[in-house]
Amino acid sequence: MLTGPEDIASARIEKRQTYDTIRQLIEMLPEEQREVIVLRIYGDLSFKEISELTSVSINTALGRMRYGLINLRRLIEERKLVLR
Repeated sequence: MLTGPEDIASARIEKRQTYDTIRQLIEMLPEEQREVIVLRIYGDLSFKEISELTSVSINTALGRMRYGLINLRRLIEERKLVLR
């Protein structure tokens, strides 16, 4: 449990480090997978919007997201990362 300013600052640093690590891993994905993940998670777009923006079917956008997440999990496991 957080009790003081130092704990809050430490939690913010850990959160930022986790965010940066995830961002670096996303950058390692193939471009098509990276694009869908960024648009969905950071852009908060629906799969319909993503499919229209990228000129692919909704199923293709969903598939790219699925494989992107699978690849992210694989990268995390390979690097033995523990994300909080």
